[in-house]
Amino acid sequence: MKSFIGIDFGACNIKAAKVSSTGKIQKIKLNKNQSGGNVIPNVILYEKIIDKNSGSEKIEIKVGKGAKNNTLDLENKIWQIKPKLSQKNWSKYIKNLGREVTAFEAVKDIFEWLWKTIIEKSSKDEDYDVTITVPVSFSEVQKNLIKQAAIDAGIPVTSVIMESFAAMFSLEEFLEESEEETVLIFDFGGSTLDLSLFKIERNDDELNLTELAAAGLKFGGIDIDKAILENIFKVKYADDVEKILQNGTPVNELKELIERMKEAIFIDDGETTTDSINDNNGNLYEFTLTPEEIISVLEKIKIKEKIIFLLDELFDDAEIDKSEVTAVKPFGGTVSIDYFLQMLTDYFGEDIFDCDDLDKEEIYMGIAVGAAKYGYIKNQNDSSITIQNVIPYSIGLVKNETFNRYIKRNELSGFTTPLKSLLISELEKNNWRVSVYQSFSNEFDLPLENEEVVFIGDVELDKNLYTVNDAVLFNLRTDGVGKIYFKTFELQPEKDEPVFVEEKIVKVGG
Repeated sequence: MKSFIGIDFGACNIKAAKVSSTGKIQKIKLNKNQSGGNVIPNVILYEKIIDKNSGSEKIEIKVGKGAKNNTLDLENKIWQIKPKLSQKNWSKYIKNLGREVTAFEAVKDIFEWLWKTIIEKSSKDEDYDVTITVPVSFSEVQKNLIKQAAIDAGIPVTSVIMESFAAMFSLEEFLEESEEETVLIFDFGGSTLDLSLFKIERNDDELNLTELAAAGLKFGGIDIDKAILENIFKVKYADDVEKILQNGTPVNELKELIERMKEAIFIDDGETTTDSINDNNGNLYEFTLTPEEIISVLEKIKIKEKIIFLLDELFDDAEIDKSEVTAVKPFGGTVSIDYFLQMLTDYFGEDIFDCDDLDKEEIYMGIAVGAAKYGYIKNQNDSSITIQNVIPYSIGLVKNETFNRYIKRNELSGFTTPLKSLLISELEKNNWRVSVYQSFSNEFDLPLENEEVVFIGDVELDKNLYTVNDAVLFNLRTDGVGKIYFKTFELQPEKDEPVFVEEKIVKVGG
């Protein structure tokens, strides 16, 4: 029996959903206790367990609330691991293990715990097809790290797709009833904002689902918590914060306190909220936070302006006007903040998005559900839905320490570039190697050291196949699953057209 699993591996929380072979959707309960919900914190704890009878020791991995709620064993806890995948050589010393744990290892350990929990809730004869989601702003190397960590953990991953792309497939009303729609997915989570713009067209019984453009911003709830800490707590409670940090309490414990208070205000529809924290010496500190204070911080850091700029850029890339949008669908925990809901209403108008009409269960679970539904649809040989996605980044090579793009951002997957010239003198002579890069910027000729330019991988050509002395021709092609193909040709004597030589798939990360 085939089951399709969707995993939303968020920076703050993890969600999972399943679609059966008959299309039935189930939200997977990841919490161990019956009263817990479907969502668990993305926190891992390497806890030392001592057997009372024998005195023997073992390390037990806890993930979720059990790890997050343990506020004393900070040396053996890792949280907010997802953003750390983008930090080169990040690691943390885990005292109970007696060694450093890298971001990749921590993600793999979380996936092992997660997969064990998922299959415990399933029948033994199930055959799994798993789709994992990542932010739009993740590089191909980061996507590959997530995928490899999951595979090493024993998860049968078939697809890794963008979070905002996955969310579209959770919207049954559009997949089943729409004639023609232009839908914006606005996914604002713990560490990123992800946007996808879709065109839905029906031709008789066939539904064509085309992603017109996608864009990402490396900013989310974690960054808001940090801004509240810097602009409110360290000002309003300067002495208390200094004492807490001096007594050895990690700054992340303060950020978790702020996260709870922020949720109490916006998710639970509260007003002013009060919460407390103990430092490592057992001293209790109490804090108060108001909605007005949070809004003042959001205004100060000008996040609204950054989001509106990103939206405008998205529509420029798609070559449509925002007035053509027929529906806006928000997802992610951060979007529940009234400030951002009102921003969407102001930007699109109440006829397109009403901030009072929001299903909070849908905004949390929609990405996991959509990922599972995507796997289900892709597996149906007789599916009436055709899907076309874009790549949200440019692809090109570096010449003279400058990024030269050949596939522009938000080009439809499957695009093949015209033939371009590649000088032999620009290759690494010993092995004829050429490096491929990506960029999330729309700018041309970016310097290699620009943070928007990210190495994808190398292509190593077989120099024995070539007869030219100075140059070869090449083109680049993408496909729908993130692979990039590098194809070479030669201009040879007495040949009217370039002669094909070889095709290579870019090996991501190497």
